[in-house]
Amino acid sequence: MKNRVIVVGAGAAGLAAADGLRESCECLILEASDRVGGRVKHLDGFAPWPIELGAEEVHGLDNCLRSLVEEAGMDFFTHESRDDVVRLDGRMVSLAVASSDPDIQRAFDFIGGLGTTKKENWTADQSLVFSNFPRRTRHYLDSRLGVEHGTSLDRLGLNGFVNYEKGWEARENNYTLNAPYLSVFSKMISRLQSCIRLNSPATEIQWGEGNPRVRLKSGEILEADHVIITASVAVLRENEPVFSPALPDEKAHALASIGMDAGMKILLRFRERFWPEEMYFLHTDGFLPQFWNPGKWRSPSAHVLTAFVGGTRAEFLANLGCDPVAFAVRELDEAFGGRIASRVFENGHVADWGKEPFVRGLYSYPTPTTTHDHRKALAAPLANKIFFAGEATDLHGHSGTVHGAIESGRRAAQEILLSA
Repeated sequence: MKNRVIVVGAGAAGLAAADGLRESCECLILEASDRVGGRVKHLDGFAPWPIELGAEEVHGLDNCLRSLVEEAGMDFFTHESRDDVVRLDGRMVSLAVASSDPDIQRAFDFIGGLGTTKKENWTADQSLVFSNFPRRTRHYLDSRLGVEHGTSLDRLGLNGFVNYEKGWEARENNYTLNAPYLSVFSKMISRLQSCIRLNSPATEIQWGEGNPRVRLKSGEILEADHVIITASVAVLRENEPVFSPALPDEKAHALASIGMDAGMKILLRFRERFWPEEMYFLHTDGFLPQFWNPGKWRSPSAHVLTAFVGGTRAEFLANLGCDPVAFAVRELDEAFGGRIASRVFENGHVADWGKEPFVRGLYSYPTPTTTHDHRKALAAPLANKIFFAGEATDLHGHSGTVHGAIESGRRAAQEILLSA
């Protein structure tokens, strides 16, 4: 008789774990929401192409995503950083031109030095203040470091980069897909369709005596030989689902030490393009440090920008009591001058991941207290019954990425197979 495995969560990690076990085990995937994909989600109808509300870029091609993309018959668009635009001294300047500026060079050097110098319990913010980093180019680091890691510079810890940044060097080689990100998982979803249960939130994981059991919100109790948990750090920190007995202290401490913040994507559609034609990323000196042009390779007739914000800024904006779309349009007016964005604005949409009840944030990042041991503790199985996957449990510097989530799911599946 095959071992029975329950996978909690049908995001990238859960799908990868179940796919790795489907031939050897009897798998059931419990998904709390009404769809698969987790933080991979897109919006149809806003533009001539599906707009990604969650994961969007592929960070490097030397990982498991490449084979999945090829299997799905998809292809990549290459992001060239020279196409970036940065607002510098009140002017829009291409990054290729701005790179000769000594203060931009200092920003490059700061990014390049991550992971090489250990600064105990320092945030990026503290390091910049200590080094008298110039204010005129700090916003570039707000975008490249704070926003890119799903937080803000006052929360991003430098100590964690000693192990973490090695896996993020691929951010210098970023790609976007020519089809919805979820299509990467299309064949996997097809193979697993019969064992996915939607709208089935788990409220309790019982792992004391005997086989582990999962209690659903409906009251139903399911028993298995093994359970894989793929819930996000933000959800697990809220003790959802409840573990009985409680999680060991080292795992609870890991959850408290690994960062995961609220954040949102703000989609904006315009009648006309007012930004440079070659622009992909825009690094601004406003409250919203980063915008990009998702239609650059897709449709010259559609004019869409995406703003991205996380951490302290996202929380502030969410509590400001204003419409994030209107706020983002005013930011662009300020950046480009006049009412250039307002005059041609058509429509907007907000994906607020902090308010997604079964996610509650963007993705994990290193805080000043995060260490590699915290991720190891979070990934460690419990009594050969409960296993953990998800991007935050990645042990190879790929946390915060889709391929990190996939690799963690495959790792958890392998742990179960080896334990049999």
